Amino acid sequence: MRRMTGLLSLALLAPLSSLAWLGCQAIAGIEDRTFDPGSSDTGGGQAPVSEQCASYCADVMESCTGEHQVYATLATCQGVCALLPAGDPLEPVGNTVACRARQAELAGATGEVGVHCRAAGPGGNGECGSNCESYCALRAAACTLEVATEEECVAMCAGLKEVDTFDVIENHDGDTLQCRLVHVSSATVDPEEHCPHASLTPVQPCGDPAGTTPSCEDFCRAAMTSCTGDLAVYESRTQCLLVCLALPPGTTEDRTENTVGCRKYHAYSAMLAPTTHCPHTGPGGDGHCGADEPGSGVTGNCVSYCTLFEAACKPTLGEAYEGWGAACQDECSAMTGAAHDSGYSVASAEGGDTVACRLLHVSRAFENPDECAALADGIACQ
Repeated sequence: MRRMTGLLSLALLAPLSSLAWLGCQAIAGIEDRTFDPGSSDTGGGQAPVSEQCASYCADVMESCTGEHQVYATLATCQGVCALLPAGDPLEPVGNTVACRARQAELAGATGEVGVHCRAAGPGGNGECGSNCESYCALRAAACTLEVATEEECVAMCAGLKEVDTFDVIENHDGDTLQCRLVHVSSATVDPEEHCPHASLTPVQPCGDPAGTTPSCEDFCRAAMTSCTGDLAVYESRTQCLLVCLALPPGTTEDRTENTVGCRKYHAYSAMLAPTTHCPHTGPGGDGHCGADEPGSGVTGNCVSYCTLFEAACKPTLGEAYEGWGAACQDECSAMTGAAHDSGYSVASAEGGDTVACRLLHVSRAFENPDECAALADGIACQ
C-alpha cells in the first residue's frame, strides 16, 4: 500500500515544474531512485569506483528491484561497496563484496530474489555476515560509533528489532535494524543527513510513530541486551516479560511516566550509558519512570512495587491480600530504598529489609507464587 501511495504521489506531482519537484525532494528527504546501468556517477566526491564494485552494483540494482530493492541509488550501493572488504571471488563468503556479488548473481540467475537479494544487500542477512556485524562496520566507517568498539556495537545491536524483509521503501522508517541499515547505507553518500537516523537509539524515521503502544517483546529484548552482569535488572527474559505485562504500557514517547514506554526509552539509553539508565529500566523504575511525590510519601518505586504485588499476589493470597494491599504504599514508603535513585539491580537486591529486595521477590512471584506469602509475612527480605 505504501509503495502504491508513493507511485500515486509521483503521478500527481508530475505536472509541477522540475524546480518545485526538487524542492519537494529536499523537504521530504526523498532520494532519486532511478538506475542507469551505464552510469558511472559516484555520488559527487566519492573515490573512483572499483571494477568489482561497478560489477556488483550493476548486478544488484538490475536483479533486486521493486519490493526487493536493497539500495536507494547506484551511488549508495557504490558507497557501501567501497567500505566493505573485497573478499575472494573464488570463495565468496563472509561480510565481503565478493559474497554479496555472488548473491546478486544468484538473484538474477535463479529468479529467487526473495532468497538472495537480502543477502546481496548492505546487511548480508546472515549469509554474507550478520546484519549487526555489517551495520556496525558501516556505522564505524561512514559515521562514528556511539560506543567504544565495533564489538560492543554488535553486542548492543542484538537489542534491536529485526524484521523478515529488506526493502528500501518499506524499511525506510520504523524502529528496526533494517531501517538503520537503509540509513547507514545512505550515510555513505550523505552522512550529515543520514548518520543521525542510523543511531542505535531510535531517531526518526527509525523510530515508532507517535502514540505507539510499546511491545513487551521489544522492551525486554533491549533491556536484556543493555543491562547485563552486575547491572542486570531482570533474572530472565520470562521474568522481564511477566513484569512488563503487569505495568501500564503507556506509549513509546513516555520519558518519566511509570510505564513500559518509559522503561523502553531507558533500555535504549542504557545501550550507550548502562550504569546510568539500567536501574530506570527495572521493575521499580527507580523514580525516573514514576516520579516521587514530595510531601506525600508516595514514591515511584513503591507505586511500582504495589502495582506488581497486586498483579502477582492478589490471586494467590485471596482475602489475606485485602488488608495487606491497603497498607502497601505506607509500609513501602518507610523502607530503605523507597526514594528515587536507589540504583536497583538483581545483584544488589538480594537480602536486606529494602524496597529493592521486595521488587526482586515480587518479580519472582509471577513464576513462583510461594514468594507472595513470604512477602506478605515479611520473611522474604530480612
